[in-house]
Amino acid sequence: MTMKPTELVWHYTDGAAIMNILAKNELWAGSAAFMNDTNELLSGSIQLRKHFEDQRSALPEDVIVGLEQYIPEVRERSRHSFVLSASSDGDSLTLWRYYGRDQVSFAVGLDRNEPLVPLARLKEDTHPNPPADYDDDKYDRDEDGQIATHPEDGSPVVIFDPDSLFIEGGDWNPVVYDSAQQARIIAEIFENLRKGVEKRNSPSEPGRLRIWLFPYLMNESLDLIKNESFRDEREERITIWPNPDWKFVFHRPGPFGLVPYAKLTSLGGANHDVHEDRFATEPGRLPIREIRIGPTPYSAGAAASLKQLLQFHGLHDVKVSYSEIPFRQ
Repeated sequence: MTMKPTELVWHYTDGAAIMNILAKNELWAGSAAFMNDTNELLSGSIQLRKHFEDQRSALPEDVIVGLEQYIPEVRERSRHSFVLSASSDGDSLTLWRYYGRDQVSFAVGLDRNEPLVPLARLKEDTHPNPPADYDDDKYDRDEDGQIATHPEDGSPVVIFDPDSLFIEGGDWNPVVYDSAQQARIIAEIFENLRKGVEKRNSPSEPGRLRIWLFPYLMNESLDLIKNESFRDEREERITIWPNPDWKFVFHRPGPFGLVPYAKLTSLGGANHDVHEDRFATEPGRLPIREIRIGPTPYSAGAAASLKQLLQFHGLHDVKVSYSEIPFRQ
């Protein structure tokens, strides 16, 4: 993780959510497939497709076919991406208005240099209730459709174990609103994809297995691209991709059905494997350094009750502050 100067990112929320955050030491990262904004996490993919179309006439046909696999014409937000949003602005009128429509709202100041990891819902290492087709894509197959085996010992050739532990992302990153910076990101991703496809198509590439992870790791940069009209939010976000999903994905009711989400916590909690630092099995104290109370004519009472709640949870070192934006009735 690249260390940045000690600073806070601000997670805006309401009273019910902050009570849950303080009591359970967990933050909820929502599934990208269930975002309210129809273009959320899609802006980068839309731009990448347009860049691809602009370059198409200069590309060989076999490269075009390969790129179509990774740059689809119609892209859906990944159900495997989970997003936790915050802001670099701890006193944003835009965000106060969004979260403080009916009650006092809060901004939770988190130390961006303290890592957050997914909290496991199960401790097992293999799926406890796998469906019948769970292992269908696990093994490499020969031209006859039979599972390929290693010539040395006859063991099956595994392409991807669905139970393998694979966790990507987890750092705070600023959302990119600047169009010139977005264009540079898109051009770099496209060139990496093009070179990768050309390498895979090359007959000089030895061996039948050509594992190439870049297409699956490029999402973090793409997911940071957002329309510049949202610039005043100054959003910072964590995007995380945990595998296997049965181990890390929770569900809650929502307007679009049962919404998948991942719980993020700190590594200060218990873990059944003392050497594991990619996830936690019990929550640890979140790196909350300050909580700011949103604009309200009742700031004194709101502060008193918040300080009492912090004391009940032993969070005596968390600073309580107030929005400096004048309240208007």
